[in-house]
Amino acid sequence: MKKTLSSLLFCSIASFYAQVKFEKGYIIDQNDIKKEVLIKNKGWVSNPDNIIYKTDENSAEDKGTPSTIKEFGIYNDSKYVTYNGNIDYSSDDISNFSNTKEPKFVKSSVFLKELVAGNKNLYTYKGHITRYFYSESDSVIHPLIYKKYFFNGNSSQVATNEQYLDQLKTIFADNNSAQALVNRTQYTASSLTKIFKTYNGESSDGSTDQSFTESKKKVKFNLSIRPGINFYAPLELKESYRNPGFPSKSNFRIGVEAELVLPFNKNKWSVILEPTYAQYTNKKTTIRTDDNLYNMTMDSYSFINIPLGIRYSMFLNEKSRIFVNVATNVLNVRTSSSASIDVDYDNVVFDKIALASTQAFRGTSFGAGFNYNNKFSVEARLSSSTNILYKDLPNADLKSFSLILGYNIF
Repeated sequence: MKKTLSSLLFCSIASFYAQVKFEKGYIIDQNDIKKEVLIKNKGWVSNPDNIIYKTDENSAEDKGTPSTIKEFGIYNDSKYVTYNGNIDYSSDDISNFSNTKEPKFVKSSVFLKELVAGNKNLYTYKGHITRYFYSESDSVIHPLIYKKYFFNGNSSQVATNEQYLDQLKTIFADNNSAQALVNRTQYTASSLTKIFKTYNGESSDGSTDQSFTESKKKVKFNLSIRPGINFYAPLELKESYRNPGFPSKSNFRIGVEAELVLPFNKNKWSVILEPTYAQYTNKKTTIRTDDNLYNMTMDSYSFINIPLGIRYSMFLNEKSRIFVNVATNVLNVRTSSSASIDVDYDNVVFDKIALASTQAFRGTSFGAGFNYNNKFSVEARLSSSTNILYKDLPNADLKSFSLILGYNIF
């Protein structure tokens, strides 16, 4: 079983680089020559340092950088322009705030993502910091200045340089609607996009405002029914009466998986939560201790497990994808009535080893699988040891390998 899961994980990792698609787009080189090309769309979270493109499906791959490309775009997705100018790299992490109000500019050559296009253009740069920029029509690009710092060098007093608000007042001086928004505009993509779109909408000459906004990328939600089979390893009681352990079992499980697909990196990342009902055994099981003196009896044992995790999907084509996920057990609740493992001598119970009623954050799981048409899925999952006893000592670690089928309801 473990070999099967390892093979699935290996195939998933091996296909990582092969599943990013080339999509129709264009580049404008430093000589202002526009070329229709195919660009490898990686769904960048941070601004790319370079891009890979080719002129057609059969041509060799080429690399574009800010030194060789003035602009590139992927149709119906995103547009980037080259910026050669100052960027304030002051940290946004409070533990690394500087003591000065003025931005710490560094001359840089980078790709900026266009958020709004029109008479006034808005751009963003995302790396370990996030910064915004603007230009008027096709003029020079300028940074919008915003910086948090320690006032007078006092680490208990955080101040903010909001010079971008004064810049906005100047930029939109000829538009009352945009002016009314300035003082309510935060240094965020959504807030800045709103004021730029307000201005462009009122000052438009009738041409289409081609915008590439983060709001276009929406969170997606999937809900799936997931029946399957758990194959349990022998349940060994440690630091207790010497015993061979309860035998390996296989039993059903049924889960309902909620998947929140995150709106970046081409929808490859998602958060998963899967409340699951499962049984280790549905009947009383008795074993003899190693010295053959005592009986150890466990009645039916079932539980509800709630793992929370992350999933990474690798698209093979428009309808098929391979995925891998890792999760931690947020909560485990025993649902069976049995409360202990009973130890008896000559049918007289003299010890009860208590089973835990609830457990939090015990155990992890690793899975890999295949999804077709966002409707049907199959997954192999390995769950690490989880002590089902009330105390840490003695302990009885339950671990399993699972085969799970899935059907997406919506």
